[in-house]
Amino acid sequence: MTHTFSHLRAFGTELALGRLSAERSDAAVLQQLRAAVLHHGFVVLRDQRFTDAALLALGRQFGRIEERVIKYSTIGPSSTRDATRWHHHSNCAGALDDWILYYTPAVPATGGSIEFFDAQAWFDGLSDTDRSWARNQQMRHDFTSVAHAGIPPIAEPPWHPMVVERRLEGQVHEALYMGAHAVEAEDGSNPETATSNTALGRMRELSTADPTLYHLHSARAHDLILWDMKTVAHRGHPWHAEELRVIHEVIIREADL
Repeated sequence: MTHTFSHLRAFGTELALGRLSAERSDAAVLQQLRAAVLHHGFVVLRDQRFTDAALLALGRQFGRIEERVIKYSTIGPSSTRDATRWHHHSNCAGALDDWILYYTPAVPATGGSIEFFDAQAWFDGLSDTDRSWARNQQMRHDFTSVAHAGIPPIAEPPWHPMVVERRLEGQVHEALYMGAHAVEAEDGSNPETATSNTALGRMRELSTADPTLYHLHSARAHDLILWDMKTVAHRGHPWHAEELRVIHEVIIREADL
């Protein structure tokens, strides 16, 4: 089966803006970052230095945030031999978060990277019929399998629209909100068992049909990544040495767009 993709953006970008801080993030720089996320899904800034207070202050420049820094500190080797399944970031509390500031003070010398998945281009690649079906579906999400430390799952998995929207320069762009946590469509179909003669099955096949939907970010210490959690999914890659990986996150609940 041949798939035709209609990519509306170059997925991901890296900007050289120097070191940011709560004091140095002027309006022009913030606007450049905001535009980069909207156009590319995610933006990478290298060689940054942030205290918790500075990272929170930067997050507030983009919208309403969760007022805490979520931290993970893991010494390898990772017990997972293969990349984990891609998923959307979530606080698991039912509501969909918007953007994220993802800061890595320490990463392994090899491995431990993060791979991004373009859920907007995924939707663009669907047939008109499958797009129409998806727009009218909701999906139940159980985040237990992808919940991070400090983000407890909830008792009743929530339902969310299968298609999310972003408005950019007067146009509406749509993305599929699915991933490892999507367990059941409103019509009762299951992503794990859906066959290729169903819309959901064709979506799953499409997600692996084009490698340009994925971008493996080669992590370095002191990277700062800002991405759109609704239109960009991700997955982690393991590392095999006894080395440390440290991640600090600030969740932007509602971005000012």
